[in-house]
Amino acid sequence: MRSRLALRIAVILQLTWFLAAAPLGTDVGVRAVPDKSTATPIRSSRFHFGRLRYRGGVPGYIKNWYTDYPNMDTHLSKLMQRLTNIDVGDPAVVDLADPDIFNYPLIYTVEPEQMVLSQGDAEILRAYLARGGMWFADDFHGDEEFDQFVAQINRVIPHATIAELDTTHPLFHAAYDIDTIVQVTNDAIAKCPECDQWENGPSGKIPKVFAVHDDRGRIIILMAWNTDLGDGLEWADDPLYPAYYSSYAFKFVTNLIVYSMTH
Repeated sequence: MRSRLALRIAVILQLTWFLAAAPLGTDVGVRAVPDKSTATPIRSSRFHFGRLRYRGGVPGYIKNWYTDYPNMDTHLSKLMQRLTNIDVGDPAVVDLADPDIFNYPLIYTVEPEQMVLSQGDAEILRAYLARGGMWFADDFHGDEEFDQFVAQINRVIPHATIAELDTTHPLFHAAYDIDTIVQVTNDAIAKCPECDQWENGPSGKIPKVFAVHDDRGRIIILMAWNTDLGDGLEWADDPLYPAYYSSYAFKFVTNLIVYSMTH
């Protein structure tokens, strides 16, 4: 009896060791199925979100290039680390005078109507775009701010043709499917139900996405007008801020990053 029990235990231990040691996909009676959720992804070079530090600003108004900084940048980077297979590094602030600007596939500008580009700034941006970079502008509202930013664009790309994009464009499906362009509001407006849910008058009501293309049809400048994606990400950890806005902002910017890195 004891010898049979010892033999049975020895067999069970050997089988247990064999099953534990066998790699996934090895035949051991039943073929193991790899768990795709834990499969090692093929990663590209590490992506760093680059915020452009620009000249300009409205006198007496403290926010310009650093609106929503640093929470917007860090929240975006952390969410991308958790929810995508992109190898994401720390966000950075980028200056036009810094040669490292050419290491960023995408640069972000907030409140771009406040920019005042010098001739040298414009030449660097023109070279950056010609060498494969994409410039993304967010959080400007109404016709006046639109025209102010277009004036700066024309210093970089004279007589730039600005085209409106709709949700049939591949940009809106690069990682997540986006079928509606959402007006993400800033924190103060979102928490004030009795307030107008837009900025800068009637021309600020409808959110739109515009692009400038190069001669090959590649997007070199993208403009998110009448929406505040930066606030959507900055306040993503605030339970009083609408999660719908934060979710949309993350999906849109992630799509843009994927698109910029693949085009």
